[in-house]
Amino acid sequence: MKKLTSLSTPATRIGDPWADTGANYLWRCYNLGAVIPAFRNMTIVKDGFAKLVRSGDKDGVQSRIIETLKEVEISLNIERGTLEGELIACTFGTYDETLSSEQYFHKSNRDFRLAGLFRDLKVTPKPAGGHSEFFNMPTRTALAKFASAQRQACKNFGMEIVNEKRANGTYGCPFPQDNKQERGYA
Repeated sequence: MKKLTSLSTPATRIGDPWADTGANYLWRCYNLGAVIPAFRNMTIVKDGFAKLVRSGDKDGVQSRIIETLKEVEISLNIERGTLEGELIACTFGTYDETLSSEQYFHKSNRDFRLAGLFRDLKVTPKPAGGHSEFFNMPTRTALAKFASAQRQACKNFGMEIVNEKRANGTYGCPFPQDNKQERGYA
């Protein structure tokens, strides 16, 4: 897949944005170390979740990557189109299956998390989407950990995390069709 920038247009994906379908995806961010020395020599990856189709028949995964690149550039005052993102792995399934894989990946890889360096990603009025979901991890390791998160036992543990976050009202784990204002929906 070609690299995306904040100036890219997501591919068309025909479907129902309210269908019970989702994607757990892994992508790599390029060029951040060239602009901000603190990120030099890091392999920055992000694990995310998206509805498979966004409103307007847009690919949900590409839309989320493009949005995140844009928000990071705005937050860190980087010229638009500088950062690049490349999708390196993606799985499809039901909303809850893919969300549970994402939550498992985040929980089980905290040692690699770059949350501290991304705490300043503030876009008025909200932080950049997924600002706590960036990791400094070799691509090969990230792919192996992503594949592991797709195992049923890992999804079951991830679903426990999703249910706990839903019970506590934590942002980012809504029920499939309960919150149409949740980012990443439509």
